[in-house]
Amino acid sequence: MAEANRAYEAGDAEALQRILDEYEDGADAVEGEGIGAELIRIIRQISMARARVAAIEQEMATLRQSEIALLKKQAEERELEGRDLLGELATDVREQIEQAKREHEALFQQVGK
Repeated sequence: MAEANRAYEAGDAEALQRILDEYEDGADAVEGEGIGAELIRIIRQISMARARVAAIEQEMATLRQSEIALLKKQAEERELEGRDLLGELATDVREQIEQAKREHEALFQQVGK
């Protein structure tokens, strides 16, 4: 229910539909007693577990390709080389700021003439 509430608050119709489908097709939707009904419930549980594992694997692959994950990987590689990627990036940004200040000052002096 908490997952449905989060999906509703986020306006995620796709997630809401998936939750509804899981509920309707879920193991608890199977009525009856006996070995046959129990087997169907177990098969549905296995199917839902496999689908969830596949979704998690896809999400992990997407996360591994995100900009922050790639930055982390670069930082780790630089660390192995004895370098500090974030320090280097900070230095680069400071140099760009100083260059922009110099250009601004030069333009300001040209306009003032």
